[in-house]
Amino acid sequence: MPSAVLGQSEQSCIDGACTLSYPAEFFTRYAPVTALDMVNNLPGFALDDGDNDTRGFGGAAGNIVVNGARVSAKSDTPSDILGRIPATDVERIDVIRGQVAGFDLRGQNVIANIIRSGNSASGAWSTGARTYQPDENLYPFGELSYSTDVGASQVTVGLQGRQFQSLVARRERVLGPDTLPLEQRFELSDEDGEDYSATVNASTLRGGTRYSINLGKSYFISEGGETSRRYPTDAQSPFVLFQGDSDRFIRDEFGFDVEQALFDGWRGKVIALYRDEDITRMGSLVRGPIDEPGITEVVTRAKSFGEELIGRVELDYTGMLGHAVEINFEASNNSLESDFGFSALENGGLVPQPVPGANTTVEEERYDLLVSDSFQLGVLSIDASLSAESSTITQVGGFSEDRSFFFWKPSLNLSYSPDSKSQWRFRALREVGQLDFEDFVSGADLGDGELALGNPNLSPETTMTLDMSYEIRGEDFGIGTVTLFHDWIDDVNDLLPLSGVLEVPGNIGSATRAGISGELTLPLDGIGLSNGRMDAAAEWQTSRVDDPLTGAIRALSEERQWTARMSIRQDLQAQRLAWGVTMFARDVFPLYGLDEVDIQGQRADMDIFIETRAIAGLRIRLSVEDVFRDGESRDRRVFSGDRSVSPVAFREVREQSQARIISLQVSGDF
Repeated sequence: MPSAVLGQSEQSCIDGACTLSYPAEFFTRYAPVTALDMVNNLPGFALDDGDNDTRGFGGAAGNIVVNGARVSAKSDTPSDILGRIPATDVERIDVIRGQVAGFDLRGQNVIANIIRSGNSASGAWSTGARTYQPDENLYPFGELSYSTDVGASQVTVGLQGRQFQSLVARRERVLGPDTLPLEQRFELSDEDGEDYSATVNASTLRGGTRYSINLGKSYFISEGGETSRRYPTDAQSPFVLFQGDSDRFIRDEFGFDVEQALFDGWRGKVIALYRDEDITRMGSLVRGPIDEPGITEVVTRAKSFGEELIGRVELDYTGMLGHAVEINFEASNNSLESDFGFSALENGGLVPQPVPGANTTVEEERYDLLVSDSFQLGVLSIDASLSAESSTITQVGGFSEDRSFFFWKPSLNLSYSPDSKSQWRFRALREVGQLDFEDFVSGADLGDGELALGNPNLSPETTMTLDMSYEIRGEDFGIGTVTLFHDWIDDVNDLLPLSGVLEVPGNIGSATRAGISGELTLPLDGIGLSNGRMDAAAEWQTSRVDDPLTGAIRALSEERQWTARMSIRQDLQAQRLAWGVTMFARDVFPLYGLDEVDIQGQRADMDIFIETRAIAGLRIRLSVEDVFRDGESRDRRVFSGDRSVSPVAFREVREQSQARIISLQVSGDF
């Protein structure tokens, strides 16, 4: 088994699968408080939080496991889980590249395994405050986690709370079809909120059987809105349009799993999980003269309650020499009850308006079976799997519809390591997107003055992906990866015309997507930045789909062509100081509606920090996010009707300024 020293990491490769082990001492230079601090400083590793909005357990995975197993929780992201593990309780972190058999992380070929010591009680805490310039108010935040052994059990408790502000200033010009100005708008979006959560994770080993339980509850509330001062260029008087917004989310989750060795090379795990989400959203539009009370023109209220119940069985078989076989079966039931109300001003009063699909219940029964095998074939390390997914979606109230789907989902991962410092990886798989229940129910976009209707006939996207990666590692902790990818997409989810100027989520046909991405970590000692490092990542892609209205080829909605990010960090260990800067930029993304084309999202900005560890072993960090306050641009063209045949009615061009966020944070462990 060849090995080499990379910084303080230790690498081992067996044919196509490589493991880089980073002991806790490797991260000492970064003064980590939690396991999240450690993972964020892994060379060449990008943390993937997965998608906890995905229904079912198997499809929600990120690229993190703890002690070789996924935590049976969904509402918590891997970042949340890592942020509650004290750094003093981490023995090492293994980064596994290539064959990742036995970890139940479908679609991943690079993962991090957090190995906890669990030898003694330990905890981590963090507190501080931030301000959102140009506002001067302070908003406190804090986190506390504690891990201890209770008899034969290990228990981790986490508490988190924060007050926050969302502050965005905009300057918008409305232009006519002849590009002459019609209106000037000066807008300020200001929302305050609170976010709290509590979690308990416990596991115990009794007689060769491991039992784990995970409990979580979170509460989120946000209040505020957008004030838009509007100055028409014609004879109309200036006026104010206030868009009020109030959101409240309450989430609960309970997860339980049992794992034990069975017989003759078999090991089994049973997972049960329940979670619910209670959401209330209130909205309003108030219009009036500048600096005078306005008149409420529109009021909306959206109430929804969602539930998810998951049962899952995982079987691992290692009794066949050279093979690691997995068999997973999952059954889940998901439901969403939605009640939407919309009232508009008529004859001096607010009158309820009929909205199709305003009161509806959507329910899905879903089954997923996966069989996979990991083995060696000459110099190649192979992970092959075949999955079958079956689901039935029923909708009643407003829309009434029953639909059933069945999909095959094959996957093949190949890896080859020609030497201890490089690796080739190839991946081919078919993925099936999940339908968003929110697309089945109706709502409203008050900002653009549009109804958002549901569509009970929506089908999920399916994507066939081919990608190839090459990774090379240096003598120090330098590491670089480049990936080429190509996707073939069927049943693309986008917007379809309904009637008049109404539109609904729908399927617009087939599309392709192709591109290149890369990640790079380099030590900077060679250019005089002692104990410095650079982490960079970039992606470029192109996509093609036939527009359902014009028939012309265009890019996919809501997808950027490129993104780029670079971070530089230096740790001055003698002075017990560290500083860092992160620069990022990203391209626009398009949105195509029945009567509009909306191009938005371009940003370029910088975050900086400086921290000291010279006071009583504490880490004190001062950080500034969005230094230049560069916000997302927007160029929205609205047509007088169907955009394929109608002229432009007006154009909205927006310049946006983000809040500059200044934070002071004090962290420690015990």
